[in-house]
Amino acid sequence: MAQVNISDFLAQNVSNEPVTEEVRFKRFKSPFIIKEITNDESDQLTKQATVRHIDKRTRQVVEQTDATKYAELLVVASVVQPNLNSAELQKSYGTMGKPVETLKKMLKFSELNELTQRVTDLVGVNNNLDEDVDTVKK
Repeated sequence: MAQVNISDFLAQNVSNEPVTEEVRFKRFKSPFIIKEITNDESDQLTKQATVRHIDKRTRQVVEQTDATKYAELLVVASVVQPNLNSAELQKSYGTMGKPVETLKKMLKFSELNELTQRVTDLVGVNNNLDEDVDTVKK
């Protein structure tokens, strides 16, 4: 086996630029731009999508990740353009403070399906989210 130089793996020698991709829909003049997310971002999304409750039988605190909420948050976090947190955009769609709802109102069912698929392909999420993606689109 060839000797590997450890400097090839040092943080300063590795590109950290996220991969981006354009997604075009005929109805919009500009493309949507999506990006891959980092492990830290994914961890934050998981925390946001996790709820705690007490199991009545065992009286233990149980954490459960809401896969639908995670899928929604993943798509929103991956969209770079348009800025789904823009007050002007949210006001236009009547979804103030709700970026997930803004995206749902902006896009037709087929467009949201395509965008979600492109995000999951780009970020490398298993296709286990397919069922949850259908829920997100509704």
